[in-house]
Amino acid sequence: MTEELEKKLNELLGLKKQIEEMTADKKKSDAVSEFGEKSRKTKVYFYIYLAISVGILLFGVKGMEMNTGNQFIALFVAIVGFEGTVLMKMWYHTVATRLAILQEMKEFELRITEMLKK
Repeated sequence: MTEELEKKLNELLGLKKQIEEMTADKKKSDAVSEFGEKSRKTKVYFYIYLAISVGILLFGVKGMEMNTGNQFIALFVAIVGFEGTVLMKMWYHTVATRLAILQEMKEFELRITEMLKK
């Protein structure tokens, strides 16, 4: 009787360990997918605003080529478009770095909690 009970308890403990491993894997995959989704959204916003900035830049350059007398205004528009592209690149790299750091911190936190459970 005790052997059967011991066998059943061992089976249950094995199942408990499997469940804990599965939940740890699920947490890891959830964290990775969450940061992957945020990164994808950031890329989409970056490319949209970069395209707008490049459009403004090209509009200003085209205005400078025309001899309408408003070349100073066209130069200003071209500079604004160029600055927009620079700012968008800086913004993107800042956000991408922040997301990468947050993802590493989350993975580190999960590893620490996993080690503490053992």
